Amino acid sequence: MHPVDIAEQVSLVVTTYNSPAFLELVLKSIRRQVVFPAEIIIADDGSADETRQLILRYQALMPVPLIHSWIPDEGFRVTKSRNEAIARAKGEYIVLIDGDMLLTPHFIADHDRLKKTGYFVTGSRARLNRKATEERCRTQNETIRIWSAGLKRRLVLLRLPGMFRLIKGHQDLRHARSCHLAFWRADFIRVNGFEEAFVGWGYEDSEFVQRLFNIGLKRRNAKLMAPAVHLFHPEKSMDRADKNKELLRQAIASGKKRAEKGVDQYMRKEQ
Repeated sequence: MHPVDIAEQVSLVVTTYNSPAFLELVLKSIRRQVVFPAEIIIADDGSADETRQLILRYQALMPVPLIHSWIPDEGFRVTKSRNEAIARAKGEYIVLIDGDMLLTPHFIADHDRLKKTGYFVTGSRARLNRKATEERCRTQNETIRIWSAGLKRRLVLLRLPGMFRLIKGHQDLRHARSCHLAFWRADFIRVNGFEEAFVGWGYEDSEFVQRLFNIGLKRRNAKLMAPAVHLFHPEKSMDRADKNKELLRQAIASGKKRAEKGVDQYMRKEQ
């Protein structure tokens, strides 16, 4: 295998659940990076054996460690799966994506440049429609161009690093999503990671970002850098959305800084 450039401080964490066709596309897009993360950790919320076999196959293909962090399938527990994965991370800086995000080749290189003490980074994503996503899953073609068929918000794929500072973007919770988010691991530990009181879909990422604000961090937006593409999938069940939104409201009103049930319970295992 040829020598590769590695962002030594960066751990890439990818969430997944029983979506091997999506995950393989994502792993193929990671293999095309001009700069690799120091490690890739799959935060798996209880996938079946097909996902495990896929990861085993790609462990032999990646030039850096590919780690499978698996928890039993006991419902939608993405907060727990992320906490356990990040507890295992060796990198000082975490880039977090969902397992339905195709990365453009400079994704990790751009995040390595964007990292800055006192800040976390949020990213944008173009969207692939249902038909184009189904075709990608069939062909396993991970290469995306700005002119590729089926893209929505395709201008997000513009990469103009020299103009990054000209677009400030939102400085509050708006559009801050864990499908494309980056932060220092030390800051993650300071806020005790994701709050595991969140069960089911919705608002766990907004509450986490709010706590980053509550400890004094500022937001950077990866405008014109680190482009990515979100594959189409049906909306998740929103039966917990109202309860989760109330947890977010409480974190805003109280100035909450630390998760009550968070990453600290797994840090002891990794020490």
